[in-house]
Amino acid sequence: MKKIIIFSLCFSMLAGILLLGIYFSGSWMLIDKRDSNIINQDVYTNENKLRRAAEQGDMVAQNELGVLYEKAKNHTKSAYWYNKSAEKGYSLAQYNIGVAYENGRGVSKNYQKANDWYRKAAIQGYSKAAFNLGMLYFEGKGVPQDYRKSREWFMQAAAENNTMAMYAMGRIYYYGLGVPKDDKQAIVWYQKGVDLGSMRAKNSLALLYSQGGDGFYKDRVKALSLLIASACQGYIVAQNNLGVLYSDGAEDVIADHKKSYAWFSVAASNGLEEAIKSQRNIAEKMSTQELEQAKNIAIKYIEKYPSPINEDDTYKSNTECKYP
Repeated sequence: MKKIIIFSLCFSMLAGILLLGIYFSGSWMLIDKRDSNIINQDVYTNENKLRRAAEQGDMVAQNELGVLYEKAKNHTKSAYWYNKSAEKGYSLAQYNIGVAYENGRGVSKNYQKANDWYRKAAIQGYSKAAFNLGMLYFEGKGVPQDYRKSREWFMQAAAENNTMAMYAMGRIYYYGLGVPKDDKQAIVWYQKGVDLGSMRAKNSLALLYSQGGDGFYKDRVKALSLLIASACQGYIVAQNNLGVLYSDGAEDVIADHKKSYAWFSVAASNGLEEAIKSQRNIAEKMSTQELEQAKNIAIKYIEKYPSPINEDDTYKSNTECKYP
């Protein structure tokens, strides 16, 4: 799974410190399964039939068998079957074997081979592969660091509605990475991601609206709505940011220590260590009765707002977590 890194640059907002969001922290590392529209479901949902089909050279079955071994933590066999399928030209398998080489799962880590397989899948229009390829150029893994090439691959992935690529483009313009810093362009790209349900883009767009900038107005009501939608989807950075926002309040946001404690608790439960200290600090500001009430709220929030186990950037965006 992808390593979570909180970007060191934070920004002062209201009375606390909010995190900008998870900065570029490596490629999209999920394995991908078959396209259910092009297969015989009876074959690909039955393990014995799946294995026979794979051994007979069915490239979709080979990739699916690789996924099966991946879930069983047998990375050597998963890589073997991904490679078999990838060599036949199946884009999902090309992506999966690229992930294996980038992370050294079942094979020796080899960024150049990861690059080669991602490129093959990306040329076929597979957006996650294009995004990962962009990340290799962005981070200089196996290739010289090249922001221009990374943007090209991000834009290809974004054209195929990949929200992680839209988020990446927003970050590039916000920080001026290989391009002049341009908040307006950052908003354009973040908004594209928001429109498709990106939890990361919602959090980052909230940052911009909380501050205001060149050519756009500060709008903390909109910022709050974006943060709530992102936190609801399980994005731990937004959950922590809501804890900060409610800790002291400001302007259009009323301080609410119970909500602050609850959101810090959710972020901590979902794996953000920084939220633990904040949780303790806000607890000291409440009476015993208030703290007990806050804990009850936290229990409900923790159950309702878990981080998506599959790192889906648009998790729950089409259900209860829509941005108004």
